Amino acid sequence: MSEKKEKVLVLCVDRDNDIGVKTGVTTPLIGRAENLDGATQLALTDPEESDANAIFGAVQFYDELASDVNLAAYEVATIVGSNQGGITADRTIRDQLLAVLDAFPANNVILVTDGFSDEAVIPIIQSQISILSIKRIVVRHSESIEESWMVLSRYLRKAVEDPYYSRWIFGAPGVLLLIMGLLWHFVEVVNPSVVLLVVVGALLLIKGFSIDKVVVEYIYPSPLNLVRLFTTSTSLVIGGLAVYQTYGILLENVGGFETWLPQISLVVGYALKYGADLIFISFTVFIGGLSVYLYFMRDSRMLWSIVGLVVGIFMREVALHAAEILLLEVWPVPMNYWIELTAIIAASIVITIVTVFVTLRQGRRLEEYFQKTEE
Repeated sequence: MSEKKEKVLVLCVDRDNDIGVKTGVTTPLIGRAENLDGATQLALTDPEESDANAIFGAVQFYDELASDVNLAAYEVATIVGSNQGGITADRTIRDQLLAVLDAFPANNVILVTDGFSDEAVIPIIQSQISILSIKRIVVRHSESIEESWMVLSRYLRKAVEDPYYSRWIFGAPGVLLLIMGLLWHFVEVVNPSVVLLVVVGALLLIKGFSIDKVVVEYIYPSPLNLVRLFTTSTSLVIGGLAVYQTYGILLENVGGFETWLPQISLVVGYALKYGADLIFISFTVFIGGLSVYLYFMRDSRMLWSIVGLVVGIFMREVALHAAEILLLEVWPVPMNYWIELTAIIAASIVITIVTVFVTLRQGRRLEEYFQKTEE
């Protein structure tokens, strides 16, 4: 009785669908002839397109493997994503991969890619079939200064125009600079340059040991979880800085732990004064990420983030006014301080109750809207 042959799929992935956008070729491309025809059309349309080289490379690799049909049965295919990127591209890749596997029920896949952007689809492929090997097609360029500059300028233009690259080259540094600006304004003890070194070091550590890929494999396929992961991590970092700043202020103005208990009013006052702003920012970042997640999950509970924001604003004001009272060097406390604190507490209770009722009412409408859009 002959042993059943293993089926191996040589798979090329064009995540941003250059072949479809530039040539109008219908995908997925299954078989040697279809792939050669698609790659040829793409190369004629845009000779500088690296995806054409990747498809040609996949066909060449398929020819090398198929020369020995005694080991396994082979097929070559090309699937695409979407030029919109994100979850739209990932969903299209998954659907096209399933279509290819229906036509050729492979046991393993050999992934052929032209670079990092296509390697981002590895978790999608692995969710449907095991990856036997990964082959990268690197295009060699002339070493002349003129052509090197042309290649560099083309990649720079791609970095600006391609949403996938621009979000990392411009978006991530922009968020980092925004956080640094907030820290510079609110944090009085922490040196922003030290924080910058810590953040950059953490990013290099994450990329160097591929921690981000491990995390993505566990939380994939929902990119919304990436939003929650980022906002939660940022919230924890800012919260940690609040604790660190407050500790430094207490050491400077009150002394060590042994002096805190006799001066508990000063300890609480300094903690409220120098921790309230950062804790509020941390809380706002967290509920902001949660509300974005709930919105895309079509969950009407996202409106409760408004209640949380209102409560956070008033809690900050109460904390700052309470800190002002606790740090006063006169006793008894002048009546105007108590009046202001009482007014803020009363206003916070009334506005919070009104916000809760409005949220309950609008939440029902939003839930009905989500149900209608899903039908």
